[in-house]
This record gives sequence, structure tokens and C-alpha cells, in this order.
Amino acid sequence: MPLSLPSMNAAVVCDGKELETYDVKQEGTSSLTAFIPSEAGKQFKITFSNNLTNFEFASFLHIDGRLVQTMHLRAGESGQFLGPYNSARSILPYKFQELQLVDPDLEDAPVAPEMGTIELKAYRCQTRCITGPSSRIAHEDLYEGRVSELSKKAGWHHVATGDEIPVRSRSHDIIVDYLDSRTGPPYVSIKVYYRPRELLRALGIIPGNDVGRQESPINNKKRAREGGSPGPSRSRPKIKREELSGDARTQRMRALQAELDALKAAEQSGTSVKRELRSPSPIVVKHAGEVVDLTLDD
Repeated sequence: MPLSLPSMNAAVVCDGKELETYDVKQEGTSSLTAFIPSEAGKQFKITFSNNLTNFEFASFLHIDGRLVQTMHLRAGESGQFLGPYNSARSILPYKFQELQLVDPDLEDAPVAPEMGTIELKAYRCQTRCITGPSSRIAHEDLYEGRVSELSKKAGWHHVATGDEIPVRSRSHDIIVDYLDSRTGPPYVSIKVYYRPRELLRALGIIPGNDVGRQESPINNKKRAREGGSPGPSRSRPKIKREELSGDARTQRMRALQAELDALKAAEQSGTSVKRELRSPSPIVVKHAGEVVDLTLDD
């Protein structure tokens, strides 16, 4: 089920299916957060929609804390982020990848406080003019997979890019005027935290007996019973979920992470992490009006 707000819907789609959402929290009508399970090596895309009937959206995709793509959506329009352009007619699709935690004293080990996050921000805008063809200037690159151990709370994964795939070429850029201040909060934001399923289960975010079913974003504690699945008993013990504060959750995550790291190291000893090389994303940002992608990715 999509992550839904009155003005925007969104979903992370993998293998043609929307990933389950857990621990969904909504603040007012403009902000929503949730957790999703990630699996290393799996490609995904982000789909979203502008539910407003009288305003355009300038939409910004942040992955692991870095602005990586933008897109313009007309009122009532839908779009999708597949990955950065590698050429005029091809992209590098997003995928989850193993994360390598290294000594914080190393120069090439950045601290990434937003590692493990995918965030959509949208600002209301109106079209000033359409330009062309696309000039393809990049936003920040994705992380290459090496971050400081100080970023350990992110779990085991980061977002990288997969093998090149063909798409329809982009034809034009669009310059917009903002109706919401870019220095203030966005009109709407949806943020998801991606973690390995086993880590989410260890933290109590996914129930221990969950097998990957879709969670309701309205009430995550209510789960649909799977029909026709016989079991040894109709009655099952109720498992009380432990409610943790932000600090307590962080401390517990660090302790669990250390234990899971040790188990993982023992299981995967001798393996290495592949570094992903990619071309810059072809998105243009200007201060005297914003240039964003007009066409939708296929």
C-alpha cells in the first residue's frame, strides 16, 4: 500500500511490488515517515504522485542524505525515479547494496548521518518557461559504500546503481517559480528508513512471526490473517511490542548492530565489497528559478 498523504502518494517498488511499510508515523497532513525492508542486490524505483488539483510540484529525491534527482509534476500527475541518467537514452537503476563500515580515522570514510534513508520533498511551484534540450548537470553522487563506523545505526545497506538500462530520452528542462520558500520546510515530505528485514525484526519494528506481508499504514499493529494456511493451533500467544524512545532505540540498535556485525562477519569472512562507479546525474539546479526534469522516466 502506498505511503499516503492528502497531497502526495509514494511507494518504493521492487520486483514489480511495493515494499511493505512498517511503523508508519504521520505528522499533520504534510509529513510522513516509515520503515521498509531492504535486500542487498535488489533494484528498486520510487513512484509518487501530485494529488493537488491546482498546484504544480517541484519534487526532490534525497538518498542517504544527498540530493540525487529532481522532477516537475503538474497537478494530478504521477512520476517515478528509476535512477540517474548515464546517457541521453539510458539510466543506472537504483539498487540496495552491502554497506562497508570502516575506521572513522580514515580520510575516505565519511560520516553519513542520513545513511539508510530515502526522502521525497515537494514544493508548490508554477512554470516560468520551458527550455531545451536538457543540459544534464549533476546533483551529488551517491555514496560509494564506504562510510565511517559512526554511521553504524544505518544498518548494513546503502543505495548504489545497477547495470545500464535503456529509457526514453529526456527532451526539455523546465524553469519554475516557487510558491513555497526553499529555505523553509517543504510543502510535503515522505521519508523512509530502509534496513535489512532481520535488523527490523530484531528491533521490534517487524513482528517476529512476520513473513513479509503488507502492513497497513493506518495501523501497523493490525495485520491481516493469511487465509487457508493451516497451523498447529488457532490460538497464538500475543507478543507485546516494546515501545522505545528515540535515544533508547538508537542505543538498542547499536547493541544489536554490534552483535549482528559479529555474526555477519563470521558468515561472510573473506568476502569483499564491490565499489560502484557511476556517471553523474543529469539534473540542473539554478538559484534564479529552478531547472527540473520535465519528462517522466520510463
